[in-house]
Amino acid sequence: MECLKVRQTGSLFHTGIKVKGRVSVLNVLFLIKSVQRHFIIAILTLLVCVGGAYLINVFVQPQYQASASLMANIAQANESGTYNELLASQMLTKTYEDTIQSRSVAGEVKKKLSLNESPTLLLRKIKVRTDPGTLVINLYATDRDPQSAVSIVNAFADAFISKSKGIVSSAKVTVLDYADMDQASEPVSPKKMFNLALGILIGLFAALSLCLLLESRRLSRRRSGMKGSKMEKSA
Repeated sequence: MECLKVRQTGSLFHTGIKVKGRVSVLNVLFLIKSVQRHFIIAILTLLVCVGGAYLINVFVQPQYQASASLMANIAQANESGTYNELLASQMLTKTYEDTIQSRSVAGEVKKKLSLNESPTLLLRKIKVRTDPGTLVINLYATDRDPQSAVSIVNAFADAFISKSKGIVSSAKVTVLDYADMDQASEPVSPKKMFNLALGILIGLFAALSLCLLLESRRLSRRRSGMKGSKMEKSA
């Protein structure tokens, strides 16, 4: 009896696998037939999505980014306590991160570059990042003009170094790298290849979904028509 139950269970398991396999094959065949029947609509949907991504790449104003890096550390009074000084310097970089993004530093940049933007608008173009465990402060400026991005981020670096002398007298901030045109020559947005790839994926998904929807409606109408004709014949 136990052997018979095992065989029955095994046969049911294999039958279930076959049924699932047939269902998946039928779904794929239905999808292929739907695309074949509504091929023009599928192509038009794909072209619309890809065309939208292309228009975004063409008409969206390019944005350029320039970066500068600073190093902050506390001057050693003696050779002992190096580890504590390192920890203090790392904590100080977080304070400096907030200071760089202050309106007072942005005001100095505005005066130095004779810009029309307000300090608040200038701060929207600036991003500051400090990596944990390091003494390096990275500054990023984004602008429609690459030369402006370079000038702004370098001006922020210089203005902050001047301000930092009054924050902690024993601390020292030095410039590791100034921004230049070589790094800011390529736009960071829009990401053209990413937008096109995303447009293709969305277009394929939308085209397949639309084909399935249209084919399902066509079949439902066909069934309704067949039922109506049968009722008329029976009457």
